[in-house]
Amino acid sequence: MSGQIAGESWFVLHSFLLGALITFFYDLFRILRRIIPHGIFWISLEDLIFWVMATGSIFYLLYYENNGMFRWIAVISAGAGMLLYKKTLSCAFVRLVSGAVNRVIHFLGKILWRLTAPARFLWRQSRRQAERTARRAAVELRVRRRKLNSRLTAWKKKLRIRITDWGKKEV
Repeated sequence: MSGQIAGESWFVLHSFLLGALITFFYDLFRILRRIIPHGIFWISLEDLIFWVMATGSIFYLLYYENNGMFRWIAVISAGAGMLLYKKTLSCAFVRLVSGAVNRVIHFLGKILWRLTAPARFLWRQSRRQAERTARRAAVELRVRRRKLNSRLTAWKKKLRIRITDWGKKEV
């Protein structure tokens, strides 16, 4: 086999592997989205990062292995690598990894829930006690306000009587 044919074969193989690698990295973004649900802004930002990285890797391949020349064989072999990876490994990989990570997160959440049970119990008790104290204080405030209101009313009446009595003494 001539050196040029061997070089072309390596180029096609590298293009094929790059296509599979690009799809693998996109699967990592898919796994991240399954673990942590995102809004449209974050999904768009992740896609932008992905495509910048994919473009850079394709440019690197074409520049260093093909002297910067665009060739359809690179596109076709990269597409074949993407398609083969997508049809064989992608779904199982995403499902397996995201399921395993979600199970670990769920398990850690259960452990954390049980470890924080005493703190949550104390928090509930202190909150109930604070609510009781606030209700008692509100009742006490209403009682004191009524007493003060009645005392002020009585003082006001006494003052009127004295003023009217004082006015009658002068006349």
